[in-house]
Amino acid sequence: MNPLFFGPADSPLYGVHQPPQIAGNGGGVVLCYPFGQEYMRAHRACRQLSLLLARRGFHVLRFDYRGTGDSSGDIDDAGVERWVDDAGAAIDELRELSGLSQVSVIGLRLGAWFAARATERRTDVDRLVVWDPIVDGAAYLEEIRGEVAAEVPTSYSPPSGSRVFADGTIHYNGFEIPARLAGELSRLRLDATVPASARRVLQLVSHEVPAFLRLRDAWRAHPAYRYQFTPAPHDWNFVDEFGGILLPQPAIQAIVEWMSE
Repeated sequence: MNPLFFGPADSPLYGVHQPPQIAGNGGGVVLCYPFGQEYMRAHRACRQLSLLLARRGFHVLRFDYRGTGDSSGDIDDAGVERWVDDAGAAIDELRELSGLSQVSVIGLRLGAWFAARATERRTDVDRLVVWDPIVDGAAYLEEIRGEVAAEVPTSYSPPSGSRVFADGTIHYNGFEIPARLAGELSRLRLDATVPASARRVLQLVSHEVPAFLRLRDAWRAHPAYRYQFTPAPHDWNFVDEFGGILLPQPAIQAIVEWMSE
């Protein structure tokens, strides 16, 4: 596991490169994280996925978007298009690290949108995986606002921890979504286009809801699209007294097997 900074010199991104543990596969995978508390809940799952892919011979790069994690900037520097650019920079970096002409991209939750959007702009993405994707940005924000309104304070989450401000800024589970970013997120629709430039596409879901089914119907036009339902705990945004995580092993293994086909 090799930590590194990459991208623009004046605003570097932080990433972790997991080199392959066996020779012979020659593939590469960029992992696009979720955002906010979902990042915290999913971090161990993404690390596990990275390790298992490396054991199958893949180069793997996971990274923090600009203004998040250990990358440069703060949340006021963040934006949807900037984060798509960050995913593109991660693809470029992994190609340089690995010497590969093509790599694949996996995105979880909001990261699925950035993965798909970055893929649309390129011709060097082999496979695309969207895992429990955010299909409708407006519905995603409405869900967060509803959870803020219904929040019952605990010792882990103080009364002032979550709030929707008059200008539209959202504080939830210790993370901020500035009003400008919320406006950009509200316009996201993953089912608006088909990621035709990716050779193969997998939509993996841990529960079946109308949004996921709408995306399935929209993306069926892709000649090598697969929809897979793998049940698992799916509340990526939940916070309990112990800072619990999610480690859905069946879903992780399903992605590894599909990538290895």
